Amino acid sequence: MKKILLSLTAAIVIVSCNSNHKKADTPENGNESITSVVNSDTNQLASNPENKTELGKNDNASSTTVAKADTGKLTTILWLDSTYRDMGNVKKGDVVEIRFRFRNTGNKPLVISDVTAGCGCTIPEKPKEPYAPGKEGVIRAKFDSQNQQPGEHTKYVTATSNTSPNAIQQLNFRVFVVEKK
Repeated sequence: MKKILLSLTAAIVIVSCNSNHKKADTPENGNESITSVVNSDTNQLASNPENKTELGKNDNASSTTVAKADTGKLTTILWLDSTYRDMGNVKKGDVVEIRFRFRNTGNKPLVISDVTAGCGCTIPEKPKEPYAPGKEGVIRAKFDSQNQQPGEHTKYVTATSNTSPNAIQQLNFRVFVVEKK
């Protein structure tokens, strides 16, 4: 089931970057509600702490960061707004900042080890420092509508962290690109 879900997610990503008017399956309600973490893929982390897992590539370097999962250092996260944001209408050529606020609800420091975007039109910003238990933070991304066709676009940012049960969270957003007048 998990492999099917991951394959389906990868297919949606490819289609959404190639097709400007396709919608990904995302919850369209709850923009202002507190939403628990979605899109888990951490059973391998929790069940096998010796498993080496690629955490992501640094765009400024050619090396890949590899770390061991340490279940003793896992924490929990709460998304304060939502993992889905509707950014409304955006004029073609505008750059929009999307913010996903979170709180470390566990008792270990929260480390966001990687943040990636589903396509080149979105540039995510990875938080640099760990978040102590109870502290809040923000994952920011900038969407550039310059090369996007007019119409609806659903995009995503993927955040990898030391959270359980979901080390990988998909943060979705929707924009509707309109021509400048």
